[in-house]
Amino acid sequence: MILIIGLGNPGKKFEKTRHNLGFQVLDYFADYLKLEYKFSEKYNAEMVQGMVQFDTKRVRVLLVKPQTYMNNSGQTVAKIVNFYKFRTDDQLFVVHDDLDIAIGTIRVRLSGSSAGQKGVQSIIEKLGTDKFVRFRMGIKPKNGQSKPAEEFVLEKFRPDEKKIIDGEIKQAINLIIESCDKGAIGTSI
Repeated sequence: MILIIGLGNPGKKFEKTRHNLGFQVLDYFADYLKLEYKFSEKYNAEMVQGMVQFDTKRVRVLLVKPQTYMNNSGQTVAKIVNFYKFRTDDQLFVVHDDLDIAIGTIRVRLSGSSAGQKGVQSIIEKLGTDKFVRFRMGIKPKNGQSKPAEEFVLEKFRPDEKKIIDGEIKQAINLIIESCDKGAIGTSI
């Protein structure tokens, strides 16, 4: 089984914001697999299990959207990893926004620092390792940002960015599916 975490903040106020791109990817993936989330009090998360079918095999996935705020995502992730005994290096995928990457770009990273992403930092601290797969979703506008990062990430995408983000989300799903089948790949789109 592969644990796929989407990072974001809970609540209507944060829906469709730049910082909730991880949630958006998982919502699209759940729709693609025709699955519905259920809230787990035990893990304080929206969760759903499903199967991804390949030519020769099927892979079970557990999609999780922590319902803590971004900075505390590691609490939920650590509980699930420990309960299910996931190996973090090849069974834990984390999907999150990245302000240092241009919008429309996805980078897959197998380990390393959080690069300032507080949700990723929380996961590293709670797990005691940086060895997990990250799908880094670019949110940096082509013409730069004019506001402080803390404000900028809580904004919704502009109409001209929406089409780019929709394409980025679909590309992320394809990369996640490919990684479930063949293992994580260190490429960018």
